[in-house]
Amino acid sequence: MAERELFERALGLRWPWRVGRTEFDAAERRLDLHLDFEPGGTFDCPPSGRGGCEAHDASRTRWRHLDFFQHRAYPHARVLRVRRPAAG
Repeated sequence: MAERELFERALGLRWPWRVGRTEFDAAERRLDLHLDFEPGGTFDCPPSGRGGCEAHDASRTRWRHLDFFQHRAYPHARVLRVRRPAAG
């Protein structure tokens, strides 16, 4: 199993989300996971949970996650705003 696939499974990511790249610093005991989504991917719309919403805006942010063994873990991702599909 590839490194990125391992982290995607551990985080419970589903398409269109994926791990874009990882950075590991053993001396600093730090793991950075850079998450992204596939172009053209659609998302569930809050609050209805209906699928098919397209991202139209995003801003990058970072969170402090639970430790990965003894290493601090920091996911980085774009926080999305989505557009509901036209009723039809």
